[in-house]
Amino acid sequence: MLSVNAAVFEDRFGISVNTVNTSADSGSGIKENIPAEFLDRYVKWKTELLSTDFGRSQWELYSNNDHFLLKITVDSDRKFGASTGDFKWNDKGELIGATITLGKNLDKGFPDPVYYPVMNSLSLLPDSVEAKGSLLASTKFAHELGHVDLTSRIDGKTIQQQDKLMNAYYKIFLSNGYNTNDPRLTSLVATLGRQPIEIWEDREYWGEANAMRFLASRSKKGSSICSLLGNIMRNVDTYAKSYEDRFDQIVESSVPNGCR
Repeated sequence: MLSVNAAVFEDRFGISVNTVNTSADSGSGIKENIPAEFLDRYVKWKTELLSTDFGRSQWELYSNNDHFLLKITVDSDRKFGASTGDFKWNDKGELIGATITLGKNLDKGFPDPVYYPVMNSLSLLPDSVEAKGSLLASTKFAHELGHVDLTSRIDGKTIQQQDKLMNAYYKIFLSNGYNTNDPRLTSLVATLGRQPIEIWEDREYWGEANAMRFLASRSKKGSSICSLLGNIMRNVDTYAKSYEDRFDQIVESSVPNGCR
């Protein structure tokens, strides 16, 4: 991590320095702003997501919400990944808006297992399963919905303060020669209570937990997905041991007996 330049660091860890926008957009529910050239593929990704009870319940949670606006778009400048941002809160600290941006090639590209043990596990499915298509894209989609869900459950002032301090940390880190012993950085870590990367990875693993719930719901559709769930837990055991409990809970509560 310490040897990469700023651009690679931000790309690898999904961290960018920006200003939180707290102004409210008009409207509520879900607004899909999909360029015509990407509409067909987006429909396939969305259809796969909504083919499960879990995916439909999450979609309806936002589409039927009169006090929240979720915007979804596909970005031609983004290839295989996705992001969630542009969070908006009201004066009470309640989340009232967010934007999910999907890459134009969301149905390709498997992320590393270190922070993405669930999405990476799709790469281990047999060739007979269309893991490189709509299933991969919909799992990434579910991961981003997990970020929205997590953010909605955290007080807005708390997460905005975290983001402000984390952004300040990375600005200094990227300009001081990656010196983590800089007193300014140690002071920020003390205020945050832990390293910024630990906060970031915790959020990512919540996104992965949401992706696993989606796949567990889909597991009722085919036995090949059962083997996938085993691959997920092996990845978790290898790369995310300290977060194993949250994935074990999903196995206990959401995975059919035939897949355990």
